[in-house]
Amino acid sequence: MRGLVPSNFVDFVQDNESRLASTLGSEQDQNFINHSGISLQGEHILDLHSPTHMDAGITDNGAGTLDVNIDDIGEDIVPYPRKITLIKQLAKSVIVGWEPPAVPPGWGTVSSYNVLVDKETRMNLTLGSRTKALIEKLNMAACTYRISVQCVTSRGSSDELQCTLLVGKDVVVAPSHLRVDNITQISAQLSWLPTNSNYSHVIFLNEEEFDIVKAARYKYQFFNLRPNMAYKVKVLAKPHQMPWQLPLEQREKKEAFVEFSTLPAGRERQDVTLLEGR
Repeated sequence: MRGLVPSNFVDFVQDNESRLASTLGSEQDQNFINHSGISLQGEHILDLHSPTHMDAGITDNGAGTLDVNIDDIGEDIVPYPRKITLIKQLAKSVIVGWEPPAVPPGWGTVSSYNVLVDKETRMNLTLGSRTKALIEKLNMAACTYRISVQCVTSRGSSDELQCTLLVGKDVVVAPSHLRVDNITQISAQLSWLPTNSNYSHVIFLNEEEFDIVKAARYKYQFFNLRPNMAYKVKVLAKPHQMPWQLPLEQREKKEAFVEFSTLPAGRERQDVTLLEGR
């Protein structure tokens, strides 16, 4: 059928992408952008909102869970949008969607969403309106972009890294920019930038599986380490669903590494930043 493409094939639209701008304006148009196999004047675009393809052994209730326990949010954490999704990807634009935040009773007021590209706010949407956004003026073939969605609340904005994904050139599943800070004799803080905030991450310490970090988290605190000891950390991303829009070799890159050493006994704490290795 004309206009339909397999879910693992990308045929980017080169022209007339601005025609999609009007698809976000009404309920009828909302159904339009969610319909698989949409075509523009016979040209093909990739629909990423096809039936879910789950990784083997990962379910929505397992290590790759996207469900948010309201008890995990906490009084001091600004509620953040959940389950960001890349719905459509074109040559010069993308459509992303998300779900509203889980807000504890009596926490405060959530007024709107900020949609950011590389930390720059591209649009602001009133809470209760649509939870989809068309982001234009991108060069997907040449650049990598971080798309994030924030909640704007009466108590500040949410952490953009808790609702984020990378799109564009050379995107892989693995996290990036691994850092180890606040190193002491027995502790250290690990952090990274997630490719997708829906991914959970498995932490390995000296080649042994150590712990699992839930989706929307990107920091981990090590305790009870040994003084003056060298450690190798591996962070393995576990997608909640297979990112079929990525080429196979990019889907298979799921790991990132960093090494650090704890301080000798008796030394004061210091902050050290280490670059990742793969």
